[in-house]
Formats: sequence, structure tokens, C-alpha cells
Amino acid sequence: MKKLFSLMLGLGALAFTACSDDENGGPSGNAVGFPNPAINLTSEVTTVTLNFMNPAKADGTVTLSLAESNVEYGVDYTTMPAASDNTLVVPFSQGDETTSFTFTRLGSAIEGEAKNVVVTIASVTNNMTIIPTAKAVQLNFDESPIQNATAFPAIGGANIPNQVYFDFSSGNGTGVSRTGWDLAFYSGDGFHVAINASIKMAAKNTGLTDITLPVAVDVDVAVGEGGGAGIVAGNPDYVDYPDGDITKTAINTVSSNDADNKVYLVNLGHEIATSAPGAGSVNPYGASRGWMKIRVLRQGENYLLQYADIDSADYQEIVISKTAGYNFTFFSFDNGVVQAEPAKNQWDIVFTPFVNLVNFGTGMVSYAYQDYIVTNRNANVRAYEQLNAAGVSYANFSLADIDNSKFNQEAAIDQRAIGANWRNGGGPSSAPSVRDDRFYIVKDPAGNIYKVRFISLTNGAGERGNPSFEYHLLQ
Repeated sequence: MKKLFSLMLGLGALAFTACSDDENGGPSGNAVGFPNPAINLTSEVTTVTLNFMNPAKADGTVTLSLAESNVEYGVDYTTMPAASDNTLVVPFSQGDETTSFTFTRLGSAIEGEAKNVVVTIASVTNNMTIIPTAKAVQLNFDESPIQNATAFPAIGGANIPNQVYFDFSSGNGTGVSRTGWDLAFYSGDGFHVAINASIKMAAKNTGLTDITLPVAVDVDVAVGEGGGAGIVAGNPDYVDYPDGDITKTAINTVSSNDADNKVYLVNLGHEIATSAPGAGSVNPYGASRGWMKIRVLRQGENYLLQYADIDSADYQEIVISKTAGYNFTFFSFDNGVVQAEPAKNQWDIVFTPFVNLVNFGTGMVSYAYQDYIVTNRNANVRAYEQLNAAGVSYANFSLADIDNSKFNQEAAIDQRAIGANWRNGGGPSSAPSVRDDRFYIVKDPAGNIYKVRFISLTNGAGERGNPSFEYHLLQ
């Protein structure tokens, strides 16, 4: 799985404006910083990344200082490259946009014991600027949740190439290509299959049980799109119900009785577009990915997937097992079983294109949204919206202000609890923007409660697909 992080560009810009061209090595100077203020060491080996504002002009090094709390180098941890006298020198090459080192945890914390290493950028060659607000990262041996942070999910810009999963307690952002998977096989109780809404997939029950029979294309098996009078209606029956209830997917629950499991016509959605839209717009959907027919059976406690081109009498099949500790096992028609989401309890929200149901006056239709945020319903993440009011704002909202009853309401359980409500979509005469009259209260799988405020929807050039947000642990 590829982890994607984004440098704090706004902070970097401030750093540049505070320096002269000579200090930066010219108008196209560079800066370096850590993308996250803290990392919880949930694995024995962790790659710690530093990001450059611009590609490095020449080979060089970053010198880091290590400040230890209740740990000792060589006893509790090691690094690669190796450190000496609490100093670590990390090389980089010309053209690099990042550099990194590996941190190996040799021990762990016991309950009530805080063990960490604070890594601070001491110096950089090639006249690079160190971003003051991003010059250090705290590596926590225990799994105490991060207190507060600002995050910049690396969605990739206005073509929205990535879904980005974010975990508040660790500060980790994990990106996966939207076209990297097609089907998601539920790992919890029951047998359920979801389709990839981020690329506008759709599926129709053909009523057939023989996958060797040809299946005709049905252009109505598609997600609605357009706006105003140009809306093309999408049939809600062909998409997963958007509240995240796994029992309400377009593909029926997989039965132990084979005769009940039908062949489905699957619209594979769209490739990721490559042409850039105008400022304030998005262009997430490229060429059609075509069609497939599938049938899903049960084989003991596993799934048996059969799939073929729609006019083929031959088909392929694969046994797909549930994956303990994860919401789903993911499958790609191109690459077989793949990993997409992080582990079940290691993400809270995901930034993704999304298919919702909307009533435009003639009944519910499926409709594609961008800049959408989905909560991890399957891991019991709960969220509710808090509007600013007299005496209640993000800055002064505290643990005492939480309304715990709201976490039990259907609106908080629904994976659309944040959805698109955090932003204005814009229109012919207005640019998209963040709604500054609200923030969100989120409870994670461990019971930690955060207040979350969205800061931006676009970057400095007005390009969408560049959000940012801040959050604080309420305690």
C-alpha cells in the first residue's frame, strides 16, 4: 500500500516570503518539513518521510537531532541510516521530492508509560529553508492519540486520482488509486459485496444463473451525472445504498444456496481523467472502463467469484477469503486480490468521489459527488455536525459541550455524516469554498472524540482536490 503525504504548502509559502532570494538560493528556493507532527508506531518498522517544496537541485543531506524520552538507541530502537550521538544524517539525490529514514522499534510501552523520540531537522545542505512549524515529528512508542494536528490529504488535484484514508489518533494519511480496485468482499459477519463508487461503478441483477450465457449492455446501468436540466438520471437499484449499510448493496447478499446467486452485469465505471479542468472545477472521470459479468457464490467461509467478458462463454474464477482485522478484501479484475483500505481500526474518514442518492423533483436518482468525506461506519466511527452559535465555536468547544446522545442517532451512524456538508460546491458565479459556520465532532473506534474543522478546499491556485483540515482531541 502506498502512503501519500502532502507538504504543508501554505506554511512553506510563508517560510519563503519571510526569506530573501539569496537565502533561498534564488527565486526558486526550496524548503523541507515533516508532513505530520506525530506518528504512533503501530508497526515494528516505520518509514518516516520528509517532503521538499520543490525537487532537490543537487545531492545533499538533512541532519536530524534525536531527543529521547524513556528510550535508548540500540536498546529500544534503531534507525537506517544509523544514528550517532543522537544525530542522524539522511541523504537525498538531485531531483528527489522526498527523503526518508526507517525507524525500527525494538520495544513497546507498558500501560501508563510514555516512550517517544522527537526528531528535529537541525540543518539541510543546498541552502534549503526549514519550515518552522514542520521541523519536528514525535515518534510515539505507545499508542496515545495525537492531541492536535493540521492535515493536507494528498488527493492529487482536480482529477482526484486518489482516495485518501485518514486516522486521527495516529495522524496517518493513506492514499490508494481510485482505479486500483473494483469489488470489496466484506470480512465481517455475513457475505456481502460492494462496488467501487469512486469511479462510478454500477451493477444490475440479470436474473440468470449461468455465467456462460451472453449478457447485453444496458446503458441505464450507470450513475447519474450532469446538473440542472442536463441531469441524466441514475437508477438507485444499480448502486450500493449510500448510507454504508453493508446489507443494502447493489449485489444481493451472497446466499449459501447457489441458485439464489445471480449473474450481474457490471459497469466498470471510468478511468481517471488526465486533462486539467479550469480553476475551481474538477475532472475526475475519463474514458469508460467497459463492462463485465460476474457471479458470486459461497465456498465454505470464503467467496467464489466468477467473472467474464459479457459475450464470452468462458469465465475465470477465484476464491476470495475474508481478511481478519479489515473491513473488506479487495479485488481488481486486472490485478487480483489487492490491498486498499488500511486495517479496520486504523482509519476514521476517507476523502473520495462518492455516489449519493438525490431527489431532483422526479424521484431519487444516483448522483456523483466530489470533495466527499465518508466515515468508517463498519468500525463504529460516529460523527455529528456542530453549527457555530452564540458561545459555541470551534475554538471554545470542549469536552463538556459534547452531546453524547447524538452519537447514537442514525445521522451519526450514516457514513455520510460529514459528506459534502463541509463545503459549498460553487456555481456559475461563485467558486467552491469551505463552510466556516460549522465543524464536526467525531468519535473514533477507540472512543477518542475529536473536533474537526475544515480549512481549505483548494490550493493557492484555486485548484480543487487540495483540502486541508485541523483537529483536536477533546479530553
